[in-house]
Order: sequence, then structure tokens, then C-alpha cells
Amino acid sequence: MSAFSASDAALEGFQVIRSRWRLVLGWCLFSVVSFAALLLMAFLGIIAVAVAATTPDEANMMGGIVGLVVLGLGGAAVQWVVLAALYRMELRPDAPPDLFYLRFSKDEARLFLLWLTLLVLLGGLFVLGAFPVVWAQKYSVWGSLGLLALLVAALTWLSMRLSLAGPANFATGRFGLKDSWRLTKGRFWSLFGMALLAFFLLLLIALVVFIVTALVQAGIGGFHTLAPVSLADPEALAERPGAYVFALIAELVIAPIYMLIGQAPFLAAYKAITADAEPAADPA
Repeated sequence: MSAFSASDAALEGFQVIRSRWRLVLGWCLFSVVSFAALLLMAFLGIIAVAVAATTPDEANMMGGIVGLVVLGLGGAAVQWVVLAALYRMELRPDAPPDLFYLRFSKDEARLFLLWLTLLVLLGGLFVLGAFPVVWAQKYSVWGSLGLLALLVAALTWLSMRLSLAGPANFATGRFGLKDSWRLTKGRFWSLFGMALLAFFLLLLIALVVFIVTALVQAGIGGFHTLAPVSLADPEALAERPGAYVFALIAELVIAPIYMLIGQAPFLAAYKAITADAEPAADPA
């Protein structure tokens, strides 16, 4: 079995940013514009359900659901469209770039369905595994911690076995789970090391971005406070509108970069493993 370089694969996101920075900027712009469109859709949807509701409580509940669905699923879909553009660029080099390799096609729909399936599968297994952890806590804290460690280890192992489903989904036109299971056999530790290195690099980048954006937000507010605004705080927009808008735009701009750093390593691993699996061409 040929081995791929886990360290090289972990740095693949940075290589893409360095070599295709104009393309990455296009993806960042797409993220901002798409979220602005989602905000408008959510606003119109909330107004529609508020008019149809019979009581204020019903209007608030329905408006919250509409906002969650539009912004939650819509925001996730935007990121997977960007991820599909990365796959298209790397796995289909002959594809016309058009608008930054961005499409809304059956490939994107199949990829989004795959990630929803993985989210439900892993999330469901975590919830099921949490029941014995909570039950054991009544009798032994150490026993509960041991079961929690086993649960995390099992989900980590399963995640690595399914980690190449995304690239396989796009490259083969199949769902990708079976392909990932086959390609990752015997490669757990190399994939885990790659993912762990990429995760720590992502944390480092996130820390730098947090510090920089916090300083800019403080500057916008005249350095009256160094505390960054919380986008989840409904009062933050009214209290510090300039800092809030900057933080929102900064988060939207950086989101595709986080996606690249986190997901490009698995694409690089898929390409390396499938290249190893291909039979060598006979010399002419």
C-alpha cells in the first residue's frame, strides 16, 4: 500500500490560497453577496409569516423557524457550493472556470445531500452514544468519562473512514460513502495525523484573525472597550453598529478560507490515494 504525505496534504489549503489567491478572493466575495441575498430572503419570509400569524407568539415562533432554515441551511449550502468549486477546479481541470468555478448543478445538490447525511449520521450516533454516558455518570464519574472517551474515539475513527466521501462524491458521481470506506482502509492514522495538523493550523489562523478583528472593532468604537462584539447578541447591532457590521463581513469573508484550510487536505489525500491505486501505464 503506497502512503501519501500527511504533512503535505495538511498544507494543501495554504497552497491553494497562495497559488490561486484571485480565485479565493472571488469565493470570499461570493460568500458575502450570497449571505446578503439570504438576509433579504429571510427578512421577506419573516414578514410573510408575521402577516399570516394570528398571534404575536406564533409570529415570533414562525419567524424564528424561517430565519433558522433560510440562514442556517442557506449559509451551509453557500459554503458547500464553494467547496464544490474547489473540487471542480482540482478534479476536473478541463472544466471552464466561468465564474470562479461556481455552479448550481446536480453535483452541488448531490454533495450537499451527502454532507447532510453525514451530519445526521454522526450527530445521531453521538446522541445515541450520549445516553449511556449520562446513565453511567449516576454511578461513576470515571466510568462516564471512559465511555465518553470511547464514544469520541469511535466517532473519530468513523469520521476518518468517511472523510474522503466528499471528493469521491464529486469525482465519481456516486454518493461516495462506499468509495471512502474502501480508500481509507488501513490509512486511519495517516489521515488522522493530517486532519489533526490541519486542525491546529486552522486554530492558529482563527486566533490571529480573532485578534486582528477584535482590534479593528475596538478602533471603530474609539477603543472604549476591547471586547469583540458577539454576532449572536441581538443588542450588539444597536449598541455597536459599526463594529457589528465589520465583524459580520469579516466572518463572511474569512469563511471560505477556513473551508479551504479544513477541507483541501482531504481532497489532496483523495488525489494521492487514488493516484497510487491507478495502475502504472505501460512504457511505449
